[in-house]
Amino acid sequence: MVHPYSQDLRERALNLINNGMSINRVSRLLKISRPTLHKWRDRYLITGSTFPKISVPPPQTSIIKDWEEFEKFVETNHDQTHASNGCQLGKL
Repeated sequence: MVHPYSQDLRERALNLINNGMSINRVSRLLKISRPTLHKWRDRYLITGSTFPKISVPPPQTSIIKDWEEFEKFVETNHDQTHASNGCQLGKL
């Protein structure tokens, strides 16, 4: 998983840009891509914040189509492990 840049680095980069240093120079100095610096600056101008966006994974669709059948399966096989039951869950 990709980890976002630290908040401190984001603030330092934007301070350099706001104090007149070019994005190209900040990019070379801090080893941050120019598009990333443009995104941070634009986000700051729009929201007033440099915090990264919260990443929310998309919802996962269930492979279980028949919940009553699944409940019966669980009651019948509750003491078995995935390996010992031959993975019958995929058949529901």
